[in-house]
Amino acid sequence: MRQLTAQPGRGSRSAPLFSRTVLVTRPRDQADELARRLTDLGADILFQPAIEIKPLQITDTSDRLIDVLDRFDWLVFSSSNGVRHFFDRLLDPLVQPPRDMRTLGRIKIAAIGPGTAEELSRYHLRADLVPEEYRAESLAQSLADGAAGKRFLLIRASRGREVLAEELTKAGGIVEQVVIYESVDVEQPDEQIFAKMAAGAIDWTTVTSSAIARSLARLFGDSLRKTKLVSISPITSATLRELGNEPAAEATEYTMAGVVEAIRKAQ
Repeated sequence: MRQLTAQPGRGSRSAPLFSRTVLVTRPRDQADELARRLTDLGADILFQPAIEIKPLQITDTSDRLIDVLDRFDWLVFSSSNGVRHFFDRLLDPLVQPPRDMRTLGRIKIAAIGPGTAEELSRYHLRADLVPEEYRAESLAQSLADGAAGKRFLLIRASRGREVLAEELTKAGGIVEQVVIYESVDVEQPDEQIFAKMAAGAIDWTTVTSSAIARSLARLFGDSLRKTKLVSISPITSATLRELGNEPAAEATEYTMAGVVEAIRKAQ
């Protein structure tokens, strides 16, 4: 197996994370922001994706829901991946008859956090609602008031918690879901990354979702206890603990910036 790219830190010896080795475990094409923030603080970065994100074959049912967006009151995105894959399908030139952004009509848009809202802005769209806490419970709570009788279309991954759909349904909302992409575990780690983990040569490992937590536990086993784990949220921390791995730090803001700040404060 080929060696994964390493990214050396920048800055002087006085940089907060100088000489610290950090393993970034997000999908490789989504790791740049986190890696950049860490290298700016002097960290040396290794990459080992724990999961891969792949588009799903859209079903006829899913396509029909996309075609009737004007029947929904809210379009709800729980990740930036959902935004990208949804609009890839909505704007697919091979779909007949062709669709464009006018399909959205007057529908309101909710985003789970600033990263998802930023992804929407790339399509010149502004989220009507972003909760104060960037997790499904807060998003559900923010939408629950006035949800009775409203129609919600949730754009989601192939796996994940059902809390958003459940809470909106309890609040009297009419909920439909489109599974637009799948999260797949990486089968084997890079051999050199595995060796470094076993040797205790990785100072910090980032854990930015429960799916990544589970995949890391499978990829590295007991060796995962030889690195300090930084968790993006209490939900992810709970998953790590269920797997027998205590996080050394937890972000207070559930973003990439929050993960970096948690590492910096824990030094």
